Amino acid sequence: MSQIPPAFRALDNRANPRPDWQEYWPIREFLLHEALDEQAYYGFLSPRFTEKTGLDSAALMKFLRETPDDIDVVTISPQADMGAFFLNVFEQNETFDPGFARVAQEFINTLGMDIELDNLLMDSRHIVFSNYLFAKPKFWREWLKVNESLFTLCETGPSTWLKDALLAPTTYRDNLQRKVFLSERIASLLLATQPWKVRCYSTFQCSWSSSRLGDLKEEAILSDALKIAMSAAGQPEYRAAFARLRRRLLEQPLPALTA
Repeated sequence: MSQIPPAFRALDNRANPRPDWQEYWPIREFLLHEALDEQAYYGFLSPRFTEKTGLDSAALMKFLRETPDDIDVVTISPQADMGAFFLNVFEQNETFDPGFARVAQEFINTLGMDIELDNLLMDSRHIVFSNYLFAKPKFWREWLKVNESLFTLCETGPSTWLKDALLAPTTYRDNLQRKVFLSERIASLLLATQPWKVRCYSTFQCSWSSSRLGDLKEEAILSDALKIAMSAAGQPEYRAAFARLRRRLLEQPLPALTA
């Protein structure tokens, strides 16, 4: 608490009544119970924000002050390699938690969203890890609506295949349940499928993952550029080049995330 910069408000979750939901619980409590200024940006940053992004409070506030008023969402996402080498954030997590993509697709189907995760293309303009984003209330309401559907599914009703799959433990820190990793990916889902105005701090300036992909910085930049080209032009040569590059880099399996 003593390390919180003066410009920031402490979102005190020291009691941590629902550790199984990680940061979703305190963010949820804030969004459900606080009056929000429709023109203000709200962001929820963990204590490791500066470590993961390289931005201290002064640099962060400068970047936010320079953001045009018509921007809806500002993203500051670490781990560029975890975004660049995969078609989207759902496929990325599938690599570390086999079966995750199917669970995510089944959940999205319950929402009535016409989205096929196998074909959903995301690049650095859409991907945000650790929920490191600043957004106006209209975005947070959409984010909360989807996450509350996830929360309700996990918290109420009888046991179903989908509910049990969402509550399944993973190998990540203290065996966090799968629902946490799906919740963290909702922001990226909304940014990739809805027409928000977004400003992105360069993910390549933030910290990289501790996996072997984190050492492949040049390849990550090229991979992300290919995905942007795929989105803009749709040329099959871009998709083929992306597939070849990724196949070469991922030919050795990645270990499960443990911390």
